[in-house]
Amino acid sequence: MKTIPITASEDEIRDLVIEWNELLAQEKYKEAFEMFLAEKCIEFDWTPEMLESAVFTYGCPGYTREEAEKEFGSADYKITSVLDNPDRDRIVAGIDISSDYEWMGKDDLAVIHYKNVPINGEMSDLTAIFFVRKVDDSHLTLSFIDLHVM
Repeated sequence: MKTIPITASEDEIRDLVIEWNELLAQEKYKEAFEMFLAEKCIEFDWTPEMLESAVFTYGCPGYTREEAEKEFGSADYKITSVLDNPDRDRIVAGIDISSDYEWMGKDDLAVIHYKNVPINGEMSDLTAIFFVRKVDDSHLTLSFIDLHVM
C-alpha cells in the first residue's frame, strides 16, 4: 500500500491517482489494485481481476471478456495514459477532491471523483471513486471504492 504524508497537497494526492492510472494503462492490474486499500462492494469484493473486468467492460465489472463481448458487443476498452494524452490538463482537472460528504468514515478526509478516465486514448465518462484515508497520525492513502460510468 502506497502512503504519502498526511500534510500532502491536493496536487500530491492527484499524482497518486495519476500513478494508479498509469499502472492500469500498462495493464498492471495487480500493482494498481495493491497500491491502495479497497472498499467492499455490496455485490462483490474488488480484486485485480474485477478491476480489469471493470476496465474492459467500460464500468461493468464481473464479466469475462467473452461474456462482455456477447452481452455488449465489445470488450476492448483499455485505460490509456494521462501523461501523453492531448487532454491531459482537462483530465487532471477532472480529479475532484471534496470533503463535504456525510457518508465518509471517521478516518476519511475526502472523497475523490476521478472523472474523464482516458479510455482508448480519449476522455471518457468512466469515473473512479476513492476515499482519502488517514492511515496514522503521519500518513494517508487512498481507498478504492468504484470504477463505473457516471
